[in-house]
Amino acid sequence: MNIFNPKSIAVIGATPKERKAGYSILKNLLKFKGKVYPINPKYSEVLGLKCYKSILDVDDKIDLAIIVVPNVVVPQVLEECGEKRVKNVVIISAGFSEVGNYELEERLKDIIKKYGLRVIGPNCFGIINNNIDLNATFSKIFPPKGEVSIISQSGAVIDAILDIAPLLNIGISKVVSLGNKIDIQESDILKIFGSDEETKIIAIYMESLKDKRFFDVAKRVAKKKPIIVLKAGRGEFGKKAAKSHTGALAGENEIYEAIFKQCGLIKAETFEEFIDLIHIFLTQPSMGNNRVGIITNAGGFGVLAADSAELYKLNLPEFSEDIKEELKKVLPPNTNINNPLDIIGDATPERYREVIKILLKDKNLDGYLVILTPQEMTKPLEVAKTLVEIKKDKPLVSSFIGGVSVKGAKSYLRKNGIPAYITPESGIRALAKLYYYSKVKNREEDLEYVNNLLKRFKKIREENLEIIKDLINRGDEYSVKKLLSLFGFPIPEGYVVESEEELKKIAEKLNNKVVLKALNVYHKTDVGAIIINPDDVVEAYKKLSKRFGNKILIEEFIDKKGIELILGGKRSLYPLIMVGLGGIFTEVLKDVSFAIPPVTKEYALEMLKDLKGYKLIKGYRGFKGDIDFIVDCIVKLGIFFIVNPEIKEIDINPIVVFDKGGVVLDAKIIKEGEN
Repeated sequence: MNIFNPKSIAVIGATPKERKAGYSILKNLLKFKGKVYPINPKYSEVLGLKCYKSILDVDDKIDLAIIVVPNVVVPQVLEECGEKRVKNVVIISAGFSEVGNYELEERLKDIIKKYGLRVIGPNCFGIINNNIDLNATFSKIFPPKGEVSIISQSGAVIDAILDIAPLLNIGISKVVSLGNKIDIQESDILKIFGSDEETKIIAIYMESLKDKRFFDVAKRVAKKKPIIVLKAGRGEFGKKAAKSHTGALAGENEIYEAIFKQCGLIKAETFEEFIDLIHIFLTQPSMGNNRVGIITNAGGFGVLAADSAELYKLNLPEFSEDIKEELKKVLPPNTNINNPLDIIGDATPERYREVIKILLKDKNLDGYLVILTPQEMTKPLEVAKTLVEIKKDKPLVSSFIGGVSVKGAKSYLRKNGIPAYITPESGIRALAKLYYYSKVKNREEDLEYVNNLLKRFKKIREENLEIIKDLINRGDEYSVKKLLSLFGFPIPEGYVVESEEELKKIAEKLNNKVVLKALNVYHKTDVGAIIINPDDVVEAYKKLSKRFGNKILIEEFIDKKGIELILGGKRSLYPLIMVGLGGIFTEVLKDVSFAIPPVTKEYALEMLKDLKGYKLIKGYRGFKGDIDFIVDCIVKLGIFFIVNPEIKEIDINPIVVFDKGGVVLDAKIIKEGEN
């Protein structure tokens, strides 16, 4: 696919009428270094170029067609593009699925398939390749050339970035607006940008994702280049009616969060942060560790920055002794030399210069935040020039706090490659994202165990296929646990009984230390469908059977100290697995972590560490959970979910983790096709 490097372009729907997209696109393409052919049966010439009635009338080969005609005409001109053997098409025209016109969009898909076309759109803003002066959009902005490439579902977002770019000296390499994504998806463009020598940073504005190849491609590209993503539309649709805990907790937003984190994408929470992250990754070197030095002329803002550093898990180490001695020589007497370093309100540009030059030599620091407040004796612009002049081999960002008096200084810093933020918290957050990406690039995962487990689980399924299908079809707690035990999950000894006589025999076998449960009942505790270690087993059975039927599950009572966790799985665009604090308060605590399986042991441990309750598992008041056991269970669940596609959702809640090992106390599934 050579969509960004055509030698000839046809603009179908070109027009001499100003304020029309066909006019703006053709006007922009007058700077293009290749051949441009206006297509419109109404005109013989447009903007000084010969105009053709149809693309079929052009004798030359056409590499790229831009379609900007009324929606009802698009199928006809797309068909002509196929006949002309044009391989790459951008459909600017709107009026398709975005307004409920699915039938017309399906006609386009049929034509694409018929001719093997590669199509961007419809309902899109167009594409840009700045390196060959290709601007096939209807934007009036020609951005500066550079190394940032943008993928967006919104033309307005692209236009805003292009307008902001010159203020921050952000250069643009390539831009693509995907629109309705009837053919070309994010993964197709990521492959191009990932191998593009002219692209250093990839920025994605995303509203929805239907691209099943995105995960693998993004994960691969993110190891080479930072991918900054802003996701809009974080709805809770689908959670309310969920039967399983996993279904209730794993909404659309959680799926995106899992994808971004596991792929190593750098997620922006707001459009402002989106721009901030593009700027810092474009201008600053990598940050290999999380040790930050803060320099400020106002103690209060230093404290705020320190609070933010703790929030984002950045360390503020003490300066080394030799650095402290150097600092004493340039700072006023009685200065408290700590990190953050308050260089006093009367700090001059020269003091900033000397302090920063000294701290840049400290091997205990990996990044720097310079804070300035506009006090009477402060000279913001001179300090800004000082920061730009100092030679730096580690990331340095600034927060010049104020309004009118620091406006020019911040503008100067940004244009000269030093990020300048309104608040110190924003500066710390940006450094944290810089450090996060260094961890992504250095992330190592051992796939050997996962691959061997996948082979083993596939073999188990093949050898026990009829049993597995039957257990899944039954779907009650007893059957689900038996299914899990086939794949190595530990379960209590248990039996289904249908009479008091059976019950007595089993209870005696289990030393009368038992748990009785109704089958096929969700949220058993809430409806009284479970009785734990009753004094009178027969009476407990009568009570349950009267309400829920004669078939009752009787299991050994596990009377051992442990911590309750939940494991779960749900299918969406991708399969999703979950780990979190379990038991009856799962949906209240919402202390959960998600991933796309398969996951390695290393990533499963990361999932555990993301939990607020990880400290409880690791060790608290004399109890220490078996971390290796639960990590192994997370990995197993991922493979289990992959090899058993009939399961739509699964809850293992709780799985109790002991100091050594653990056991599944409850489990349920929802089958594919079941509501």
